[in-house]
Amino acid sequence: MQTTQLTWSSNLVHKGDHIIGVYPDKKTELELAYEFLKDGLQRNETVMLITEALSKTEIRNKMNVVLKNIDKQRPEDEIIIKTTKEWFCPDGSFDVNKIKDQWSVLIDDSNRNGKSGFRVFEDTSSFFKRGFVKELIHYESTLGQRFDLPVTAICGYLYEDIDTLDSKQFRKLQENHNLVWF
Repeated sequence: MQTTQLTWSSNLVHKGDHIIGVYPDKKTELELAYEFLKDGLQRNETVMLITEALSKTEIRNKMNVVLKNIDKQRPEDEIIIKTTKEWFCPDGSFDVNKIKDQWSVLIDDSNRNGKSGFRVFEDTSSFFKRGFVKELIHYESTLGQRFDLPVTAICGYLYEDIDTLDSKQFRKLQENHNLVWF
C-alpha cells in the first residue's frame, strides 16, 4: 500500500485502484472528487458520485461548471449521482452481496455502452453520522486492495471521521486499499 500527499494527479491513478482519500473538510473532498470524475470522463469511463453532502441538482450544477455543460454533452447514464442511502441501503438494509451485484450490473452496462471503465467516488460520511462504521469497514474489507475489473474507486473519508476509528479499524481499511491519500 502506498501513502501519498493529498493532491490530484491522474498519473497516480490506474484502473483497479481502490483508494482511501482522507480530506480536511467536505469542500476539499468534493473539489477533488470532481477532478477525479472529470479525469474518468476524459478517459471514456462511466463515473459515479455517491454522497449526501449536496443535492443532486447542486452536484450536477457544480459538475456542469467543472466539466463545461455536461448535461448537454453527456447522457445521464455516463454520470451517475446517488445518495448513500440509495446506493447502499435502497430497501432499508445493508447487504454486501446486493451491493456487489449492483456494481456488477453497472460495470456490465458501462462495458456494453463502449466505455473503457467505471470510476466511482464514495463519500463515507453518512456511515459515520448514522452509526454504521462497523458495516462500512466490513464492506470495505470484502472489496480487497485492488479490483480485477476495469474499476477505479476513491473512498472519501474526513479527518474527523478517521479520528473516530480505533487502530484495528484503521489498519483494516489500510489493508483493503492499495493507496491512501492524506
